[in-house]
Amino acid sequence: MLKRREPFFAAALIFLCLFFIYSTSCKTGGNDQGADDSRNFSTEQLQADFNQMRNALESNHPDRLRYESAETLAALFDTAFQSIQNDMTEAEFYRIVAPLVARYHCGHTHIRPANAFSPGTVMPLGIYLADGKAYVDADYHSMSAIPVGGEVLSINGEAMAGIVERMMAGISADARNSSAKIQRLNRNFFLYYYYFWGEMPQFDLVVKDAAGGTESSVRVNARPFAQVNSEANSRFTADSRLSFATTGDRAVLRVPSFVMSQNSGYSAFFENSFRQMNDSGVSHLIIDIRGNGGGEPDMSVSLISHLIDAPFVYFKTGLGYGNLFVATPPHAVHFSGTVHVLIDGGCFSTTGHFCSLVRHHKLGAFVGETGGGTYHCHDNSRDFVLSHTGIQLRIARTTYETAVPDHDVSAGFPPDFRVVPTIHDILSATDPQMDFAVRLIEEGN
Repeated sequence: MLKRREPFFAAALIFLCLFFIYSTSCKTGGNDQGADDSRNFSTEQLQADFNQMRNALESNHPDRLRYESAETLAALFDTAFQSIQNDMTEAEFYRIVAPLVARYHCGHTHIRPANAFSPGTVMPLGIYLADGKAYVDADYHSMSAIPVGGEVLSINGEAMAGIVERMMAGISADARNSSAKIQRLNRNFFLYYYYFWGEMPQFDLVVKDAAGGTESSVRVNARPFAQVNSEANSRFTADSRLSFATTGDRAVLRVPSFVMSQNSGYSAFFENSFRQMNDSGVSHLIIDIRGNGGGEPDMSVSLISHLIDAPFVYFKTGLGYGNLFVATPPHAVHFSGTVHVLIDGGCFSTTGHFCSLVRHHKLGAFVGETGGGTYHCHDNSRDFVLSHTGIQLRIARTTYETAVPDHDVSAGFPPDFRVVPTIHDILSATDPQMDFAVRLIEEGN
């Protein structure tokens, strides 16, 4: 358990969130022209939905005071409630409640717009965030002179630092993990911009050219969301099935998901892959779990059993999965070579559990970006629909912890070797994290 925050820092955090609430609640009308933004909800309806949300959170979440004090949360929620003094659209209400839910610091506890809520048009650009800067990494047929690869300094007169801060304040993630939030923005920046600023016909960007560093102003017209979303999905849609390949004495095992329904034959696949490695003399294994958002723990246990040479316990806290609270024996087909695991902000839930056990038992080294999950998370979630706006709320109800010593996980799961792709890597489709792991193997590390 983290120590309680000192009063000065608690006050500073309250100020930041209250500023967010004030700025969003004051931006009524104007740019908000999305599919459901045409309907106003009465003050009474919004206050009723707010109280429904607050009561559900306080009654169901198992660990709401892990990162925030009761006084901090009460101040945030009370001030937000008092800001609801006029009729609002769903979008305006969403901008008030999203940062409150995010202050539970739980990736399984999050809020989503109602099913009927969807953008009409959005900014047709992909934005890549890395090390405090934002770059244009894709142009979804904007028909503009936007320089792909250029650094974005501002959008519609607002500095990128403030834009990103506001977005991240409204995105749920475990603990105080920023890597998981950045992962989402790098895939769907245009959608989150819509969520928090509304629909706009055009966007004025100030961009610094990647080559000469020259700043220029570029106007980008909005495009239909369906078209932009389709083009973005084509960039990021990945095969959720397991894959395995060998090159000489090196093998790569890709595990994009621990969802068993997507890999029903996972047990046999793992056994056959590890047997092939042993039979062919493979001595180095790279396990690629980047973007793996989790799934069933049984699949994680199965993989670990091929890496470990002694019985291990998976869970120490949780509900159900009784067989995982007692020792699981190592698999007969066991790999004894070196292991490197590739991770990023998309590694969440069961994948965080997997990482924690691999590190605790010293089974491998981690390469990449900070993981989005750790040994500690909450799930067994329940879905709620707010009665009037239809906004969807999911709340985790049970804490799950792997059988490792308690430790500070406030910043996420740090890699042993931090490797963050540059904008050049993204545009050239190179994989510096995989390349780094290969170099470690070649250098005997």
